[in-house]
Amino acid sequence: MNKIESLSDLFDMVGCDVSYYDLGRNITKITPQQAVQFDRKQQAYPFPFRQHAWLACLLNKENEGKKTKKEDIIDQGVIWFLKLPLDEAGCLNLGTRDHFIKSIVDKILHKGEEAGLSEALEDNPYAFKPDQERMASLHAVLGKDLRKTPSHYFDDVVKYLSSGLTEQDDSWQTLGLQGIAELAARVDEDKYQALIQEAIQHAAKPVVSALCHALEHETLSRELQNTLIEQLQTEQDALMQASYLRALSRADLNDTLLLPLFGLLGSLTECKDDDLHPIAALAAKCPHWLGQNPQLLRIIMEKLAHREDGYIAFKQIAAELSQHPETKQPLWTLLRGGHISPKLAQAVSYLFTQTPKSVQ
Repeated sequence: MNKIESLSDLFDMVGCDVSYYDLGRNITKITPQQAVQFDRKQQAYPFPFRQHAWLACLLNKENEGKKTKKEDIIDQGVIWFLKLPLDEAGCLNLGTRDHFIKSIVDKILHKGEEAGLSEALEDNPYAFKPDQERMASLHAVLGKDLRKTPSHYFDDVVKYLSSGLTEQDDSWQTLGLQGIAELAARVDEDKYQALIQEAIQHAAKPVVSALCHALEHETLSRELQNTLIEQLQTEQDALMQASYLRALSRADLNDTLLLPLFGLLGSLTECKDDDLHPIAALAAKCPHWLGQNPQLLRIIMEKLAHREDGYIAFKQIAAELSQHPETKQPLWTLLRGGHISPKLAQAVSYLFTQTPKSVQ
């Protein structure tokens, strides 16, 4: 057996072509060049999230000289979900990567290639299971990329949004999450973008929230961004505010967006429990905005420092932001600076008094 020194070597050994998607902050297809570079530690992993690479590996198995048709990959379920730790430079941790490869090789050699491939990730510490929303969005993105026909859930969503939305209409309760995700994946098509606009403005809140969570993986038109910003400015429910922020997370930070964000965050010295929902969304999904605008970052950290919760929320958000390449340096510049309030200075002094947990 040839020496296996990378993930690509592993997949070559089992006779598979592989395509990678990142499932961290957003669902993003990884180019072949990016895959080679991070796999061989020539470059840092391009989409780090919470100090890990969250990978969906689509395996295209050769079978008696014939490769599986791409459109059949999803149906056959040949997808590995891997969570691999990154080192301080943001590159794959080679020790844990090699440990993962050894565990797979041992299982395949023990059970045989066919059984090993399907059962390879059983009880593997580097495997993870995406939540229901993320799985629906991944299948929607893959289906769009592979030009598959949408599911019947998609037709139900289109019918609901095309029927004239009223507050009395409760038919949304029968809609499938998969259909909503498939609609979001088609946001670049004019007829579906119009339906999405209609949904954001008039659909039931649970539908809007699910749609926003699916839209976080897409690049949105300026018109749709403006609609989301308008909804954000008038929304009073904190969970819905967080949903709108997630949908906007791939937008550029400009004045059209920045001013509503300042209005949403409000006072530096007050931070209610409800305020934590949009703050958590900004930290987890929009750290690039906080890295670009130090004032936005300062408002968030000041608000958290003024809470009477034993600095629990402050520690959680600080831990989240310290793990993002875009916010790590701006955060420490802020916390070590001389232009912070006594409350924030006190929070910084308590920062390392207990091990923080990641924001969920």
